[in-house]
This record gives sequence, structure tokens and C-alpha cells, in this order.
Amino acid sequence: MILVNAIAWLVIHLSVSVIVSQFPSSLVMSFSKLYKLREWERHGAIYERMKIKQWKNRLPEAKKWVNHGKGKTGIRLRNEADYNEFVLATNRSELSHWLQILPAPLFFLFNTQLAGWIIMVYAILFNLPFIMVQRYNRARVEKIRIFFHQTQE
Repeated sequence: MILVNAIAWLVIHLSVSVIVSQFPSSLVMSFSKLYKLREWERHGAIYERMKIKQWKNRLPEAKKWVNHGKGKTGIRLRNEADYNEFVLATNRSELSHWLQILPAPLFFLFNTQLAGWIIMVYAILFNLPFIMVQRYNRARVEKIRIFFHQTQE
């Protein structure tokens, strides 16, 4: 049963990533309330305290497979269009990881209750670091965008 669960999760992770990568920008942005930084995040300061910058590059990156090799270094922030592209990419990635959590309750259908709960915890703990990185990146880039606008005025 462990092998079935592992294969199912691999299929879920990869297929959700591919599907979300094909979403039109308007659909990704329609979840804007999801991406909004919350008061408790303190403009990303909470993520700096978690030292995300030190460990975020150790996370595996499916974007290289899904986006034809354009990974973490594929975006440069030189102007407003670059900023918008980066924000869209962070939103798309965050949405993908939230959506990857949603199928977890289905595993109760063919596992014991204990295994179902372990899988629920797995789904959250696996995706949470990726979500945190996207929110951290978005907060950092927002600070850059604000600085960019102030220097152009």
C-alpha cells in the first residue's frame, strides 16, 4: 500500500503542477485573496526569522520540468513587466501547492484511518515549505517594486 500511496502522490504533484502551469494568467490571478500577505506575516519578516533564504534553494523544483528548463534563475527584475512576471510565477507556484494538498482526504478511501491522517500531515508538511518560499519571495519583490517606484518619481 505504501508503494500505491507514493505513486499516487507523485502523480498528484506532477499533474497538478503541469495543469496549473497551463492555467491562463487571469485564472491564476482570480485567486488574488489567497496570495495577499497577511498582517501576521509582517511584510515577510516572519519568513526572514524562519531563515528561508538559507534553505529555500534546497527544495526540489518541478518548474524546470514544467516550464521547459526555466527555473529559479530564469527571471530578472529590470522593470515593471519583469516584476509582474515574477509575481505571476510566485502566485502560480503557490496556487499549485495549495491545490496539491486538496486530494489528501481521498487517501482515507483506500487506507486505514491512521494512514489517512499520516497522509494528511504529509500533504501539508510537504507543500508548506514551498508555499512559504513563494510568500517570502513575493514580500521581498514587493519591497523592490516599492523602491523602484520611489526612485522613478
